[in-house]
Amino acid sequence: MVILGALLYQYRIMHERSGIYVGPFSSFLVKWKTRNNVLEEGDKVKKSIEELSKGLDEVKKTTLALAEKVDKLNKSLADLSREVGKLSDSFGFIVEDVARSLLPTWLHVNMGILVKNLSRAFFDLGNKVVEVDFYGEGVDVNGDSVVVFGEAKARIHGEDVKAFYDKVQQVLRQKSRSKYTLLMYGLYVHPSAVQEALQREIVVVSPYTVVSRYSANGTSRAP
Repeated sequence: MVILGALLYQYRIMHERSGIYVGPFSSFLVKWKTRNNVLEEGDKVKKSIEELSKGLDEVKKTTLALAEKVDKLNKSLADLSREVGKLSDSFGFIVEDVARSLLPTWLHVNMGILVKNLSRAFFDLGNKVVEVDFYGEGVDVNGDSVVVFGEAKARIHGEDVKAFYDKVQQVLRQKSRSKYTLLMYGLYVHPSAVQEALQREIVVVSPYTVVSRYSANGTSRAP
């Protein structure tokens, strides 16, 4: 193709010098050059596309590698979440065990309620089952029957008190008792929990404070 172009170019120069009209040949040369330019541009575009394709392949490989790392990270976070959940559950059970050991004596000494033991209980309400951390039946200083509902949490906030109260009320609506005591045990008691406990006559016990309010109907007896 290069040789043909050179020959045509020489041919055109020769005829121009001789003054002879060579229009068809000149037109052919222009078309040939145009075609050659198009082919060169096409080669450049093809080369650019190939380079772009290689770049996209690299991006794809990088994306896949990143996705794999993200999957591993998500799996690690899920494993960590499970371990933290297990640790939280274990700590919660420890708090329950401590409360279950201490509260019967505390109830007897401070509220005059004698209950042999407090254990986890499940109440079948028909459409659902309600679970409480502590449940026990005993008698007060007057010899009247009293039931104790309790819950233990490492940290007690206002919403925890509300949730516990609402849960027990569901049980009491179906299992009416003449006297009952609502009791919560925690290692930390938030100020919001104090207000909610006083409002709902729930006794809250922690290693550092006791929140209680005397009620004449026997719902809760203060020291």
